[in-house]
Order: sequence, then C-alpha cells, then structure tokens
Amino acid sequence: MHIQLRFKPAEAAPEDAFQLLLECHVRIREFCLVALRLARQVEAPPHERSEAAGRLTRYFTEALPRHVADEDESLAPRLLQAGLSPAGREALAEMSRQHADIEALLAALLPVWSELAAAPGRHPALAPELAGDSERLAARLEAHLYLEEQSLFPEARKLLPPEEARAVLAEMRARRAPGTSPRGKGGEP
Repeated sequence: MHIQLRFKPAEAAPEDAFQLLLECHVRIREFCLVALRLARQVEAPPHERSEAAGRLTRYFTEALPRHVADEDESLAPRLLQAGLSPAGREALAEMSRQHADIEALLAALLPVWSELAAAPGRHPALAPELAGDSERLAARLEAHLYLEEQSLFPEARKLLPPEEARAVLAEMRARRAPGTSPRGKGGEP
C-alpha cells in the first residue's frame, strides 16, 4: 500500500504571522499522518517505507524546530511583554511544557525513522514500538496545536500591535531563509 509522501504544492508565502503558523500546523498534522501510516502499513514496498522514514526524519529535525523557535523565540516574549491574560500566560506555560514533551518523544522516534530509512526491511521488528510512539506523537501534537489555535493565537491576534506581528513574521521568514541552520533557522516548517 502506498504511503503518501507528497502534499499539495506550496502556495505563495503568507503575509500574516498567524496564517504562517497555522499553515505550519497543517504540515505538522500531515506529517503525523505519514508517521502513523508508516507504522501501520506492513505491506508498503521497502522503497516507499524508506522514503517516508527519511522525510519524517528531515521534517522533524529541520522544520519542526523552526516552528518551535517561531513560538518560543518570536511569539512568546512579545505576548508576555504585551500583557497576556492570566489564562493566556497559563496556556503559554503549557505550550512550553508540551514542546519539551514532544521533543522527548521525538528523541525516541528519530533513531527508529533513521534506521527504517536505511533498512526498511527492519519494519516488522520495529513496528510495535513505532506504532505506539507514533500514536503518542500524533496525540500530543494534536493537543498542542489545539491549545495554540484555540487559546494563544486568538489572544495574540488581538493583543499584538501590527508592527510586532510584522516583526514576528520577519523573524519567521529569516529562519527559513536559504543557508540558515536547521535548529531555529532555514527551510520550510
């Protein structure tokens, strides 16, 4: 069975920081689905399994850290400075805790994906661990994205002055500029 590796073509870059953050969330959800399919589809051809595992490794080591930096380094300090509500402060603290939990789970998944990229025939031996960890990752990321979409982003849209929102967008774009490092800079989330 084919593991979907390609997504719709990229559209023009958004002009709004929150739109870009939400587009990142769409891609995060798409890659969670790829992780779940990779774990569950035992009949996938080895080359598809290898390619999917390689894409997951790249995405979660290069793009996701940029998105986390967008939130932790660009958005969070501005929200705190702008007078985030007590509920918003708690949501922001929870966002940071969730980032740490997700990073810990990825520390377990990344070596497995790297191994599958190099040796897709190992899938039967790795499938039980891969399935459980992929399900946990998808659930944690969905809860995390929901928190941001329902609590933080709406308040941030209201709270941040236009010049601060533009500064967030500029920093996000700088992280994705060609030639910048993956940990917080360069490429698409």
